[in-house]
Amino acid sequence: MVHKPEHDPEAAIDGNHHLPIDPDVQVESAEKTQAHTPERHRHERVLAAIAIGGFLGGVARYEIGLAFPTAHGTFPATTFTVNVAGSFILALLTVFVLEILPPTVYVRPLLGVGFCGALTTFSTWMLDTDRLLGAHDYGAAAGDVLGSLAAGLAATSLGLTVGRAIVAHRERKLAEELEGAQEHQLVPAQGGSR
Repeated sequence: MVHKPEHDPEAAIDGNHHLPIDPDVQVESAEKTQAHTPERHRHERVLAAIAIGGFLGGVARYEIGLAFPTAHGTFPATTFTVNVAGSFILALLTVFVLEILPPTVYVRPLLGVGFCGALTTFSTWMLDTDRLLGAHDYGAAAGDVLGSLAAGLAATSLGLTVGRAIVAHRERKLAEELEGAQEHQLVPAQGGSR
């Protein structure tokens, strides 16, 4: 077997290259992570957070499917709505994680990877589209694919916009409170000189 350089994409295929699970989590060498080290325990906790989020997202997805079933052979409105909502939630969560919440290792795996990953469903989206194609409903199939992409991008953009507006509002409120506190400290000194 020929060793390939790490920048070679095929190196990941032959096992000579390790890819991270998540941008927040660096995967250590196999020898280091198999030992009972604090780093190994942190990886286990991250995987547990993903599992818990996945369980909750899967239950939510199942319950939504029961509450709003889509008749066979019709436009898959439930899958469409869940995927678009997941796009919005993930975008909003990203802003919160990066701008508002204190640094943590577990929020993104729990909510982003686990919950949103299980809530949204690429496979059901494709299966629904295939069923529409099988029923020769090409317009609905195209609407499902193109509409889901367009609505998902719009929901992501909206989630980012709403998240950034919340951050800006928080920053304005904090600035106003700070300015008010500074003015409050100056008022007694000015009142005493009159």
